[in-house]
Amino acid sequence: MGMKTMLTITSKGQTTIPAPIRHKLGLHKAGGMLQMSFNEDRDELIISKPLNVDELSDKLSAYIKPGTTPLTDVDAFYQANRKR
Repeated sequence: MGMKTMLTITSKGQTTIPAPIRHKLGLHKAGGMLQMSFNEDRDELIISKPLNVDELSDKLSAYIKPGTTPLTDVDAFYQANRKR
């Protein structure tokens, strides 16, 4: 599974992500963003790094059929495909 660690929660409800995990996630500067979700069924808090634009593009490209022409003009596509 990877790294596991215990986190201490302060009286203000704050915690610190250990440096090795921040470095692994590429969070070297203040203001880095993480995504958090809570699975109520398992009482599980999940913290993950959101995808950047390039990673999101790569992931979405897997769903595009080979030979598909990129959509560059949304208005023209809408006009050509709307039901009259």
